[in-house]
Amino acid sequence: MRRVFLAAVLLLLAACSAPAAAPAPAVSPAAAPDAPPALGTNGAAVPVLRWVPCHGPFQCAGAAVPLSYREPKGTTITLSVIRLPAGDPGRRLGSLFFNFGGPGTDGVGELTRFAARYPPELRARFDLVSFDPRGIGGSAPIRCANAQPPAGSPVRQPEAYFAAAAATGKACAASGALLNHLSTANVARDMELLRQAVGDTSLNFYGYSYGTYLGGTYANLFGDRVRAMTLDGTLDLVANATGEPGREHEPVDVRADVAGAQQQELDRFFAVCAAAGPKCAFSAGDPKQRFAGIFAHASRGPGVASLMKTVGSALYQSGRWKRLAQTLAAMPADPGPAAPVLDPAVPTHSPGFLAVQCLDSDNPQSPADYAALAARESARQPYFGLSAVYSMAQCVGWPARDDDRYTGPWNRPRPVPVLVLNNRFDPATPLADAEATAAELGDGRVLVVDGYGHTSLDAPSACASAAVVRYLTELTVPPPGTTCAPDAVPFP
Repeated sequence: MRRVFLAAVLLLLAACSAPAAAPAPAVSPAAAPDAPPALGTNGAAVPVLRWVPCHGPFQCAGAAVPLSYREPKGTTITLSVIRLPAGDPGRRLGSLFFNFGGPGTDGVGELTRFAARYPPELRARFDLVSFDPRGIGGSAPIRCANAQPPAGSPVRQPEAYFAAAAATGKACAASGALLNHLSTANVARDMELLRQAVGDTSLNFYGYSYGTYLGGTYANLFGDRVRAMTLDGTLDLVANATGEPGREHEPVDVRADVAGAQQQELDRFFAVCAAAGPKCAFSAGDPKQRFAGIFAHASRGPGVASLMKTVGSALYQSGRWKRLAQTLAAMPADPGPAAPVLDPAVPTHSPGFLAVQCLDSDNPQSPADYAALAARESARQPYFGLSAVYSMAQCVGWPARDDDRYTGPWNRPRPVPVLVLNNRFDPATPLADAEATAAELGDGRVLVVDGYGHTSLDAPSACASAAVVRYLTELTVPPPGTTCAPDAVPFP
């Protein structure tokens, strides 16, 4: 369930009238043996954008960028780019780039979905711009024919499970050299070329979830070119890349304590439900104890994975809590402790997600490492621990690496602070991770929304939106310790 924004990867580019994306390059070495590491764009040519109408009021274009920034004049791939022109050209401040999360989420389709939700002042003063990251959607998509998510249980049959988990990587190997150049650092280099292509002297950026990692990477590769940057639903940059010393061999979701964040929000669901009384169908008695009985019953059969997937989905958006309460109220419960979970709910990820995440993040590569962590984490977090341990199992044996990925430092100087926005109870990007990233950046200013769910798109707040508008238009950060109320409550 980890930070795959809105659960599905949209591939809507067939409807866009941008030039067709180039096919994935044939297999070749990841970089010339004597080529220097790619730090910036290494003198790569700035793409020429030829905008054409698409999706009603939007405009689309194709942008040629290097496959490898170690070979800036070598093979190119074509990115699909979209913009909504500023509604008030006379007051235009420039372009505002968006990344909507994932990794693996297409930016073109998502901007068409969400552009109308942004405040009128932003739509008036900025061209809203997004693009499909390399390897995704209309931007030289990877080829992973017949890739199937793993089935079975990593606890009951670990060898068979990990063999099945590796199948996606084996299928994606058909993408050839492209697979070695899909790290977030290369997406940030692409965005730097796009910034130049739209004619902006500095970058304005809004990133959600995984997009916060893209923002943090750009802010350290090209710190002097940042005008304003908002990170919303924020990953811990260090945890996502390598982990702190001593934690390098834990899976990324364990380092980020996603299980702890899920448990924290579930506890809030119990408390808010109890306080809501009859408005919450699960409020009778002690909701926390009732759920323990439901989990115990499910643990004695095959239903525990289904139960926890239902709960996990509801935690992403508090608007789903009412339905969750009704579902739980109708479920059977057992007294006594739960049985050991042998068939946990394990997230499966799209090829596009894995093609980026498996390059960006260090994860254990031995199934034995996972078994040892599973025992520890299932004791620490009985409901969610196993899910976090095995969530990156599909990265074991991934058939690519990107030597130009970025792993820090994260505190390179920038002309303005970075605005870090986070819900107090976010099941995918905990507030503690946002606070860690603000400290890692050295200039992050945290604004907390006292709500539930993943990113402000799932917990809208007029107060937070106004603060973001002030920051992006006036470069004014909110005072330290600023909090905002959400616009809606779970049980009105």
